[in-house]
Amino acid sequence: MMAKLDSNFPRRILLVDDDIELRAMLALLLSGEGYEVSQTGSGKDAISLHRQKPFDLVITEVALKEKDGFETLMELNRKSAPTRLIATAKAGWISSELSLRMARQVGAHFLLAKPFQPEELLAVVRKALGEK
Repeated sequence: MMAKLDSNFPRRILLVDDDIELRAMLALLLSGEGYEVSQTGSGKDAISLHRQKPFDLVITEVALKEKDGFETLMELNRKSAPTRLIATAKAGWISSELSLRMARQVGAHFLLAKPFQPEELLAVVRKALGEK
């Protein structure tokens, strides 16, 4: 089923996660729904890509190695182009629940704890983009 898009152009989504396999799988899932998907494993690259051509939605892991997802969320939230932000968190040195609460504080609009089901991701993406 193709995503219901507001215009003739697909919605642009940026995936930010240092797990290459997960990123590739999510990109395949979202592309199959009609979205234009870009991906990176670095918060620094995410900021750079967004500056070049703003995305409609950014999905970022909060525990990134180089520039963490919290910094990335704060910086993306400061940009003039309105971007919807989804934070994801895996269990680590702090609980995913705490990570997600912190992500909301720094600008995430929606939150997903890993592992999540493909249907959960698609539902949150549609909600973030104001789709049915």
